[in-house]
Amino acid sequence: MRAGNIKQFTRFSQFTNVGEFNEHKKRFLDDHPQLFSKSEFKAFELLSQYSVVVPGVANAKIDTLVERSGEKGEGVSRASIIRMLRKAKKAGILTVHKTYRSGGGFAHNVFVFNRFDPPSETGVIQREENETPCDSRIEQTKCEAETINLLRNHQDQKINIRKESASTNTTPDDPSLKDLDETFTPDNVPKEFIQAVKPFYNRAIEIYRFWQKARLAYNKYNFDMPLEFMTHVVIDAFKTTIFHYKHRKINTTFVQYFYGTLNGMFGVQKRKEHMAKKPRYNWLEDVACD
Repeated sequence: MRAGNIKQFTRFSQFTNVGEFNEHKKRFLDDHPQLFSKSEFKAFELLSQYSVVVPGVANAKIDTLVERSGEKGEGVSRASIIRMLRKAKKAGILTVHKTYRSGGGFAHNVFVFNRFDPPSETGVIQREENETPCDSRIEQTKCEAETINLLRNHQDQKINIRKESASTNTTPDDPSLKDLDETFTPDNVPKEFIQAVKPFYNRAIEIYRFWQKARLAYNKYNFDMPLEFMTHVVIDAFKTTIFHYKHRKINTTFVQYFYGTLNGMFGVQKRKEHMAKKPRYNWLEDVACD
């Protein structure tokens, strides 16, 4: 991705205005009160201040943030900013894109804040104490273990993989988060992904959680292109997981298998991206003609 003015990266913004950006940032901080140290929190707030021209998008250099923090009083070290970025990426609130100069070479990062809609009310996916731990460091203690029940849909004979509550106290006038269908899925989830998932998971919170898992896997790699441009890879990983689930080849949970499959596919995409940047050696040009 080419370096440029902040207006060039408007397409990455997930917010309609600064107020909406601040609201999602507040939700994230309220849900992760212990994530940042004092200095890391200052770095997070400083980066947020550079994300108002285009809501939720900043292209400030780390050195600029360090210098700016010193002008405002007690400065923030470069190490604190880097730790903050690492934690924010792992938590899924931040995506970092690299840019390159037209003549080659790294230019600067583009920091993109993601929407945060914590699914605190849902009871669709339950945590199991005896579940196999997740191997990925990204998930660590946040690794979610679900019990997947395969139910046959008598109307269209398609599978519907979800854990349903045994009872509910909600009424049609006061639906809970788990009662919302796929039409309520947040706008930052691509429509084609929703269409691919809804025959199997038809609740908004379920679809949204799969997309959040995809973003966690995506954040492990510094891709030049946004996740939304790689939706086809996420869909392929989901379909592969469905195939192996139907053939009873999944020994972990469905979501864990999906995450691992997608992580592997993203690894392949990253290698392709890396090779595309390297000049190809044409050995035919070095062969002397007799």
